[in-house]
Order: sequence, then C-alpha cells, then structure tokens
Amino acid sequence: MKTLLVIVALLLLSVSSALAEPPYGGISLGAFYSSLDPYGEWISVDAGVFAWRPVNVMEGWRPYYNGRWLWTDDGWYWTSDEPWAWATYHYGRWYYDDYYGWLWIPGYDWAPAWVEWRYGGDCIGWAPLGPYALFSISFGVFYRTSWVTPYNYWAFTDYRYMCSPDLHRYVYRTDMNTRYIGRTRSGGSVRYDGGRTVSRGPDREYVERRGNVRVDRTEIVHGTERPGEHYVRDGDRGRVEVYRPPDDRSATNVGRPARVRESERRVALDVQNLDVHSRTVERQEGRDLRRAEQYRQRQQLDVQRRDSERSYQPQPRVERKNPEALPGKTRREPERAVEQPRPSPRSDQRNARQPQYTPPKVERQAGREPRRETIQRPAEPPRRESYQRPSQSTRQESLGRSSAPSPRPTPSTREGRRGR
Repeated sequence: MKTLLVIVALLLLSVSSALAEPPYGGISLGAFYSSLDPYGEWISVDAGVFAWRPVNVMEGWRPYYNGRWLWTDDGWYWTSDEPWAWATYHYGRWYYDDYYGWLWIPGYDWAPAWVEWRYGGDCIGWAPLGPYALFSISFGVFYRTSWVTPYNYWAFTDYRYMCSPDLHRYVYRTDMNTRYIGRTRSGGSVRYDGGRTVSRGPDREYVERRGNVRVDRTEIVHGTERPGEHYVRDGDRGRVEVYRPPDDRSATNVGRPARVRESERRVALDVQNLDVHSRTVERQEGRDLRRAEQYRQRQQLDVQRRDSERSYQPQPRVERKNPEALPGKTRREPERAVEQPRPSPRSDQRNARQPQYTPPKVERQAGREPRRETIQRPAEPPRRESYQRPSQSTRQESLGRSSAPSPRPTPSTREGRRGR
C-alpha cells in the first residue's frame, strides 16, 4: 500500500512539474548567430543584446514583403524563399532605425508570423510587431511601454492577392499607408490557444468572400534537419516544411556572434523593455518573468478596483411606507381640483372698473352675537335724465288747483268737439 502511494505521489509530482514549465519554446540564441552570419551583419545594441541586419536586399525591402500567406491550423503562416525566413519571420521582433535600416532582434518563441493585422473596406494590411511587444500565454501580445506602430511598418494589398506567390508586386505604396490605416480596423495578432502559438487575423471565409478567391488549407510539418523552409503543393493540398532548432531551456550563457559590428551610432532602443532581455533575465534567475508581469498587472487591477469601490459609497436605503412623503413631514391628502366658472371678458372689464371691496373685520366676544354693521357702499354718480322734474313749490300749486275733480265729458260733448 505504501509503495502504491509513493508511485502515485511521484506521478502527481511529475505532472505538476510538467505543467509548471512554460509551454513556449526555449531555444538557444546561439542557433541564430551562426546561421544568419552569411546573410547579414550583427550589430551590438546594449547589455549583451545583438541585432541582425540583412544585406544585399532590394530597394524598398521590408519584413514580410517577399513571400506569401498560407492558411494553416495555426492561423496565417508567412513563407518565403529568403534563406533567413525560418528565423526572422518566426522568432523575434523587427525595428526600423534611421541609420541602420531594418534590424531584427532575436527571440525565444516560435509563431507562424509575429505580425498584427488591419482589414476593412477593400484592403487588408499587416505589420511586424514592434521591439517592445511581449508575449504571454494568458494575455497574448501586450506592451509594457507605450508603442504605436509607425505607418512605414504596414503593407496593404487587395484581398484577392493575399495568397499570391508574388505578393510584393501587389503591395500598395508606403506613402499611401496613412489613408489605408484610417479605412481599416485592428484585426488581431498572436496568442496562445490549445497548447499552440497561433497567428490570428481575418478569418479565411472573410478573405474568400471579400476577394472572391479560394484559400486552401496548408499543413505545417516540423522536423527538417537543416535551416530553412520549403513549401510543397500536391493538387489542392499544400505542405510547408519548417525547421525549428531544438529546445534548450538550460542554456543561460549563449555567448556572442563570431563577427560583431560595433555601432557607430547608438540604436535608440530601451533594452530593459525588450522581450529577449526579459527572457534572458528569466533564464539566468530561474524564474518566469511573464508570470510575474501577469501577477503585477492583476495586482494593479485589484488596487484600481478597490480604489473605485472606496470612492463610491452608496447611501443606505431607507424604506418608508409612503415613498412620496419626505422624512419629518406628515402626509397630506391630495387636494381635489375644483373647477371655477370661467369669467367672461365683459365681467372682467366691469370688475376692473369698480374698486375692490374688502369686508370689515368682525370681533367676537364670549357669549355675545357678533355686531352687524351696515355696509357703506360707495356713492354712485348722479344719473343724467332727459326728464326734468318740477320743483316742490310748483308741484304743490298744481296739486292745489286740481283738488276739485273735473266733470267727465259726455258722449254728446265728445261729438261736438269732433265736429268743431
């Protein structure tokens, strides 16, 4: 029973140690020094970092220019007939210096292509990742310092020419890149997926639909013995044979190239933020700086989240029976609106002419009825009449004279008057 427990413990320990190892490659940089020396020159940058510069290239040459794109299970793969393509397009980063031109900085990780994508409208573009692009198995590509890809890094073309063998013939002019950058959107880069490093950009179906072309799937075959890569096509199926140096995680002192050109002019690179420098320090100290960087970023996000929670303190919610009533006030019954008769304009004018009447105050005493007072209304102006009444004396005289009743006229008298 004890023997069985020991075996199980050893198996668990081996599995945990295998999972603890970083899944990305760990080749020695010495494999690049000797292989690329015939095709260019090595330039000393700083702190034991060396950059490689290709020679005998055509005018206007740039990385990921002479070659073609292939669609594989690992995403978009860049293949080229250039003798250094197996190293410079699948390891490391590129940087453009005003004095030396394009410089390649070695790296430890393999990928189908270390590029970023832009697409939209009627064109698609790609650019080599900058020197400060770090790769993480959890976050993919990220930058520890600020970086904006310059416009001359980009190469744009039409969708239908993307998989063409002579792609460089259909790449647009560099001075038009600013216009194409404004017409397109970012479309992904390199990430770690399912134990493989993949180069994800636009989907194959999207390219086929926009370019009205057919994009075949190509198989990647690893294990060639000599440096280089070779693309073979058999009918509708393609195969690319890739050379990958063996992993050597134990190599800490890789030395330096046999021939090194001391830089006449200092290369404007921050070596502390380069991916190759971080991985070299990681190997020498026996720790994973990428996981430490991920832990630092998580700690920073947690601190920002806690600060935001502290700055926002919600007020305690007080439940009331009547949510409309304010605290400290009694509830009032809603007043019913009473419709008032709408006065006519004539009455408004009449009321405006007459002075406003204010009733007198009535004083009340205990046990007595309130005293009623006569209301004195304002005197009305005298009326103007067309009939003038007689004076009092004239009226009395007329009454005295007519005190005796006059005899009523007889019918004969009436007829006599009419005859007259």
